[in-house]
Amino acid sequence: MGTRKKLIWIRILILAVGVPLFLLAIAVCDFAAYLYSINDRFFPNISIDGVNVSYHTYEEAISAIKLHENELLWRNAEVSVLFPDGSALKITGRDARLNHNAESVIGEAILRGRGAGIIEESMTYLRLERGESENFAVDYWLDTGSMRSLIAVFVSNYNQMLDGSEPLISADEIVLVAGAGQVRASEDDIFDIALGGLYESLSCGQPVKRIYTLPETSADVSELVYLLQELLIHPVSAAYDPATKTVSQSVVGVGFDLVGAINMFSGVESGKTVSIDIIYTLPEVTKEQLENTLFRDLIAESITSIGGSANRLNNVVLASEAINGVILEPGEEFSFNRIVGKRTYERGYRAAPTIVRQQYVDSIGGGICQVSSTIYSAIKDTGLRVTERHPHGLPVSYLPRGRDATVSWGSYDFRFVNNTEYPLRVDVTIEGRTLTAQVFGTIVEEG
Repeated sequence: MGTRKKLIWIRILILAVGVPLFLLAIAVCDFAAYLYSINDRFFPNISIDGVNVSYHTYEEAISAIKLHENELLWRNAEVSVLFPDGSALKITGRDARLNHNAESVIGEAILRGRGAGIIEESMTYLRLERGESENFAVDYWLDTGSMRSLIAVFVSNYNQMLDGSEPLISADEIVLVAGAGQVRASEDDIFDIALGGLYESLSCGQPVKRIYTLPETSADVSELVYLLQELLIHPVSAAYDPATKTVSQSVVGVGFDLVGAINMFSGVESGKTVSIDIIYTLPEVTKEQLENTLFRDLIAESITSIGGSANRLNNVVLASEAINGVILEPGEEFSFNRIVGKRTYERGYRAAPTIVRQQYVDSIGGGICQVSSTIYSAIKDTGLRVTERHPHGLPVSYLPRGRDATVSWGSYDFRFVNNTEYPLRVDVTIEGRTLTAQVFGTIVEEG
């Protein structure tokens, strides 16, 4: 081959190789210029937390992933831990100093494929552009120390409340906290519940409520038994006191249904507030009832006119005053002489006519037989049992025959027994010259 032919082949070879290389160089330069033109934008198929930010600028990526809106949501994320007594511990993302690394992740993502040389950058771009994708995840974290401090303060106050909770007793009920003084809230358990709830709130974008349950306890049963022992008052009926002639105060019983309270507590969560109804038991007989029963009924009555001298009237008044208001207990005997006593001048009695051996003679205390006779006449037709009665030797002017009862100190007496179930009161009153004898007691209706 001649020299001329060699030159021709060399030219052909240069054209065959050089032109493509030249064209390739131009293409590379153009592609490099393109990559440079999007230097402030993301490569294709780049995502941040699942949001495609292809060809976005940094600011556009922030807007695309709604960073600022989400920051507000993150800070306002909220969990409320509900306690059995109705109280709640609320913690927000702001309280927990919730934070994220979104800005740095966006910065890392926008630099993906950059700075490794034109060939490496081109290869990365082409690989992403042809369908490969990359996602960059944002991390979130909070200040657990801040959360624990908030929880520690709340739990401390809550446990102090539990430890110091005493039964509140009102007129109608007893209010207790189940497990008070026996159980305590756990900081660690509440922290775990609050942390999980806060992250759940971040995920759903809404406030979250979580329920905290205290440990169970069986100590409430002994507390209820002790409380009943302290509170219990047995009902006491009123009673008539023969010594003082008065009615004692009745007592209303106070207590509660212990079995019912135990059954109720067995199904109650610790920390819950429980109300137990106070039960009042009326006594069988109240003071008012007994007072209204005693001397309620007029059992006997007799009225006579007082005649004779002023001395006789004086003697009748003195004897009446001695008897008026006398109370006889069931089974007790009335004795005129014992109650009125000896009739003497020193005691105020004066001389007046008295029937002695079927004739009238003046004697100290004359006329007092009208008092004994009027009382006898009152009870004669009742069921009261007369144990001693003596008629006068002559008829008396103030009562029919057979209804009188003479008395004499040291010999004749007028006596009867209270054979009823209730006390009797003998009232003898004088108005002008009218003598009234009344016996009050209680008539028991049969059947």
